Amino acid sequence: MSASNHELAIGMLAGYIERMIDPDCSPVVVKASAGTALLIFRTLSIISATEEADYAERLRRVYERRQGRAA
Repeated sequence: MSASNHELAIGMLAGYIERMIDPDCSPVVVKASAGTALLIFRTLSIISATEEADYAERLRRVYERRQGRAA
């Protein structure tokens, strides 16, 4: 895993979380896109299993808050 690819992936995942919070963005679309990115980054070993779990959990919590459920 190259450091630049890792930094790019982490930046993209952080961007997905920001978009999930943005009321102008569809949380369903952001969740689907972020899930695909997580799968690709993990499959290519750009992020670790721990990072994948962390971002998946963060996205889940923000998504549930957007849907009006307790995270």
